[in-house]
Amino acid sequence: VCNALRRADVLVYTIVFTSGVSEDTKAIYRRCATTDRMYFYAPTTAELQDVFEQIANELSNLHIRE
Repeated sequence: VCNALRRADVLVYTIVFTSGVSEDTKAIYRRCATTDRMYFYAPTTAELQDVFEQIANELSNLHIRE
């Protein structure tokens, strides 16, 4: 699924948002993200809110192309 999305030029952000997640699971999410910058680990509510704000700011800078 992740590779198909990349081939379709879809930006994929991934977030691991709970503590206690294995490193293997984090690696799966990291590989699925379009870039390393689009993978986030946010084990607390405050960090999760910060991540969503950061993603929203990045998306607000996107432009639609035809």
